[in-house]
Amino acid sequence: MVFRRKPDLPPELHERWWAFLDCAEVIEGGRRVLLGTLPTGRVEPAPIGVGTDAVRRAIVDAREWMPRWYLEDIEAEWQDCQAALTAAEQGCDEVDQVAASTDELEELLEVVQDVIEPLDTFADAERAWRRRWRPPRERAEG
Repeated sequence: MVFRRKPDLPPELHERWWAFLDCAEVIEGGRRVLLGTLPTGRVEPAPIGVGTDAVRRAIVDAREWMPRWYLEDIEAEWQDCQAALTAAEQGCDEVDQVAASTDELEELLEVVQDVIEPLDTFADAERAWRRRWRPPRERAEG
């Protein structure tokens, strides 16, 4: 069995790679804030609205970066990420409604999962990049 080394990401695509990483990073930050608002143990968490607001702001930022990392080679993953942003945004509305109407943690966890799960597509997109190329480890000075 012969293993071939993946090609390096062509230099003309480096800026797209970094735009993708910026996009994925802001989404992950929003997810972490939302998850941090869930009650755990005896610690009183921030209101759930803080988390849904963080996700919404992350989605706005991600939408701005989306065109910057579009590539035909990973168009399916890009489209999935676009759809995930819409699904997560709609899920935030439901989280806010459930949080306002019940203290039932299980119900809240279920709707939070509806926000978090679609955003996993950004991890899928990163794997798609890495399946095709070896991305640069550092941004070029410029």
